[in-house]
Amino acid sequence: MQIIMDMLTINKMKISGRHQGYLPGISLLLVLCLLLNSPAWGQREVKLAVPAPRGIVVFAGMELADGKRLGSYSIERSYDGRKWENVTQMHSPAGWDEFYAAIRLWESDFGFQGLPGNDVLRTGWEKCARSGVIDSMGYWASATAIRLAAGLAFYDKDVTKDKQVRYRVKSLKNGKTVSESLSLPVQYPFIPEYDAVTLSEKNVDQDICYLKWQSKGANPAPYFEVRYYEGKELHQAKGTTATYRIDDVTYFIFQDSLRSFRSDRQYFLNPLDKWGNRGEATDIVLVSGKSPGTTFFRNVSATSDNTGYGIVVTWQSQGTDDLRGVRIYRSDSYDGKPYDLVANLPPSDSSYTDREVKPDQTTYYYLESVSDVGDPPRRSGIVFGSALDRLQPVFPSVSRGEEVPGGVAIKVTSGEPNLAGVRIYRSDGITSSMYPITGILELTDNEVVYIDTSSYLSGDQSYLYAATTVNTSSVESIFSDTLIIHPSIRTIPPSPNQLTAAEEDGGVSLVWEDVKVRNRATRGYHVYRRELPGGQFTSLLPGESAVDIPFYTDKTVLPGKSYEYAVQTVDDLGGVSESMAVITLTVKELFLPVPPGVWLGQAAGKVIVQWAESTGDIGLKTNLYRYRRGEKPSLLKSFSHGERRYEDGIVKKGELWFYFTTFTNGEGREGARSPEAGIRVE
Repeated sequence: MQIIMDMLTINKMKISGRHQGYLPGISLLLVLCLLLNSPAWGQREVKLAVPAPRGIVVFAGMELADGKRLGSYSIERSYDGRKWENVTQMHSPAGWDEFYAAIRLWESDFGFQGLPGNDVLRTGWEKCARSGVIDSMGYWASATAIRLAAGLAFYDKDVTKDKQVRYRVKSLKNGKTVSESLSLPVQYPFIPEYDAVTLSEKNVDQDICYLKWQSKGANPAPYFEVRYYEGKELHQAKGTTATYRIDDVTYFIFQDSLRSFRSDRQYFLNPLDKWGNRGEATDIVLVSGKSPGTTFFRNVSATSDNTGYGIVVTWQSQGTDDLRGVRIYRSDSYDGKPYDLVANLPPSDSSYTDREVKPDQTTYYYLESVSDVGDPPRRSGIVFGSALDRLQPVFPSVSRGEEVPGGVAIKVTSGEPNLAGVRIYRSDGITSSMYPITGILELTDNEVVYIDTSSYLSGDQSYLYAATTVNTSSVESIFSDTLIIHPSIRTIPPSPNQLTAAEEDGGVSLVWEDVKVRNRATRGYHVYRRELPGGQFTSLLPGESAVDIPFYTDKTVLPGKSYEYAVQTVDDLGGVSESMAVITLTVKELFLPVPPGVWLGQAAGKVIVQWAESTGDIGLKTNLYRYRRGEKPSLLKSFSHGERRYEDGIVKKGELWFYFTTFTNGEGREGARSPEAGIRVE
């Protein structure tokens, strides 16, 4: 059975406004088929790890590690895909008490997903213990808290932020690996994107605060949370929440009591994904702890204009019989600067759109009544909001910067207004999918240069790079044109594993493994030789040339010499292997043939010496020697191939002389003697 996981694909990350934060809580994993125990997975990367607010959640398998089917799960992590570190060894709980204690431990992080009552939970766990698989928990098998408590998932809170990481999960039994799986790269923190959420209704009486938000579209947030500022302190709202959907509109409801209010509260909503990651926060909703009956203006709010650019201030008046008008005051500071009058409106108005504001800057307002009968003005509480630049910016220009050893320099330029910065994306070098590798980079003089020296890069691959612009309202452009860049990283091709040497036809033939089969970038091989003992390796090839086949014949060897040969791989990118394949060989001694015997005759006091024609190497010379018994032989003459006669006139009558021949090759090496012949001159 194949693993199926409902995971989030990171295509873009959107930074929220000033009210964005990270909740120490997480996820509902809607995955009931996480089968990691199948050997068919091999080393294929799968989606078994997800980002969460405080780290990465790694899902190990469905079978309990209780010693029946499996003994334990081992989890390792790696930031470069090469160096792995052991993170944990997981076992399933020994019984109900241990499982229940673990549930309570994880409830604070994942309880928002919901958990069954203790009776249902205990019955389900007992079924799991009997069957050995978490599926027996039924519907609740997908709850992250249950998976963690059962020892089938791990929450890695020590992983490095903003850095891609992979996990390797092994299922073990009796100390042996049953199966092994690799995760796709993942990193945290992660900011999900959902349909925009706006306030649709606000009601506050003397006891209850009721807020309702809504989003429209096919991508609503599955969960949400409400928080608030009271003074300068940020709190988690403890009120009642509910969610429902009508057609394509999703409603998020929150209700709280005013009895616990110490002062005014500034509420906002964060959408949450299935693992508790926060999306973009909504605008602030100010709720006063004072009784609305004592305030002339009710339901005052300042929100971003959804139909254009600006801030919309809305309100309700208690009565307009003695009202001559409404004044609106504005400031860019809550209490540090004076408020300026920006509008005089008739009493019948209940909204004002302020377009003379800077985007994404908090602006503060209050309303003041103008009495028709001269009564003192009555003032509303202070509300604030910010205008969003909702127009998608134009994508930037991206180009390659100067050469950087060990990495890549990316130059991004953009002249867009209201720009927060740019974000750079990169492929994995295998597919065309793009992943963000930076946060928002600020520009100086409309440009920024980013140097990518990530350990993830490899010198034997090319990567796609692209960039986007992000305006101050967190609206991100489409991708720029993509760059294909090969990083300036030294490559290290593999060395041949096998090298053989054989002497044949007066030379040494070398044959080795062709590593092109496992390294497509291989260009060829350098071949080196040194004489033993004590010689230095020198190349047998001219310059930086290389042989492109795994075969070479060395014709420059000398008989009786010992040599050591080495072969080193060279790739198309100029990289050479760190090691070399090495072998030694001693060239056999060269033995020349024995010349044919000589025959002798005499005439006119001279000795006539003749010998048979040589049928061997025509490069051999024939040496003719003469001696008398007890004396050292002397060389009379050396003859070329084809000469077979010599007249020796320097002899005395009555003396006994002996003659023989030898062969000498082109290197001056002399062979054995021929059979000798003797003659006494008469």
